Amino acid sequence: MRGRLRRFGEVTVDSDPTTTVMSAVLFIVLGLILAHNIRQTLWGTNNHVAIKGTLNRLADAFALIYCLVFVFRWPNRLVKIGCALAAADLSLRLFLTYLRISPNLQSVLVVACSVAYQASLVTFLIAIAHWFRAVVRRAPLSSEERGGR
Repeated sequence: MRGRLRRFGEVTVDSDPTTTVMSAVLFIVLGLILAHNIRQTLWGTNNHVAIKGTLNRLADAFALIYCLVFVFRWPNRLVKIGCALAAADLSLRLFLTYLRISPNLQSVLVVACSVAYQASLVTFLIAIAHWFRAVVRRAPLSSEERGGR
């Protein structure tokens, strides 16, 4: 038994390599964004909600439109929830860009926006993990690998 490698079967992926690699990269990037956002919320002094710059406002408006489209068109329930939370965050930020609010309320809204954004990232990570769980599986051991049992 010593010196002998124990194999547990081969890993089978029921997807094309490009989709699998891009999903893994997306999972890592979303995880890093989530970690950065949590760190910034806990230890940062980010007190602004307003979106600065015309191009940033335009990009966030397009992102809001895409999120709302995905809420109604995407078949996966977790992706719908994530898009709805991201749309809530973006719409609140766009709405508050054009309103004047008190500093006390602004700090509360910063935390609310951050929580909505973090919740959307978590639901996207869970959706990707469920997808990986569905397409990646271990093939059963062959009779030769089992030792002829």
